[in-house]
Amino acid sequence: MDPRRTYPRLAIAAFAGNLAFVAAWVVLITRTSGWPLIGGVLLAVFAGLRVGGMWLYASRQTENVERARRAAIFTTFLTLAGIGLWVFAALRGPRISL
Repeated sequence: MDPRRTYPRLAIAAFAGNLAFVAAWVVLITRTSGWPLIGGVLLAVFAGLRVGGMWLYASRQTENVERARRAAIFTTFLTLAGIGLWVFAALRGPRISL
């Protein structure tokens, strides 16, 4: 059985985290007033939902514990890479004015 069907709330949390990440990029590109604070909050929500959700899922597993832990570690590194890319773009990226 698909694990997302076992824990649908975790799938919804992961989706909400992805939406927060996309919103952080939109805020970065548009550079609205207060964009560093809004972007930081959105990135914190992204990290909390994605990484926290994966580690919660891994802690609830009774079968395939090692696989779930590896997936949580991979998600953690991928999330850190995404946040690092956002910070790099915020500091060094092009300024787009609409």
